[in-house]
Amino acid sequence: MSYKVSERVCLQTPDIEDARAHFVGTGMTVVSETPDSVELVGDGVRLFIDRGEKLGPVMELLVPDLDMARDDLLTQGWELVAWEGRGGRCYMAIPMGLLFNLWEDPSAYEEGESDGS
Repeated sequence: MSYKVSERVCLQTPDIEDARAHFVGTGMTVVSETPDSVELVGDGVRLFIDRGEKLGPVMELLVPDLDMARDDLLTQGWELVAWEGRGGRCYMAIPMGLLFNLWEDPSAYEEGESDGS
């Protein structure tokens, strides 16, 4: 099974307005915003802040097949934390506790494609 670490990181917090202000204060730029989510960019990172209970950081793994990746990681001792399926939150934790969102993106495995956009 192939995995690619993306430049995307997600944080969840009940106060996204406060989090937004902190990251804008570091020079990050807001590129998208809704009442429940803020997307910011900075040098080499795309940060998503979602309204919810404190959680994170959640890094992202791009995978060619979501279900195969989940099954493979479970056999490696990873823990399933949240599973909404394709296009949703698919959080898994490595045994040391760091969270990853699995994001199915077969195009990230095509020659010349690597950013998962």
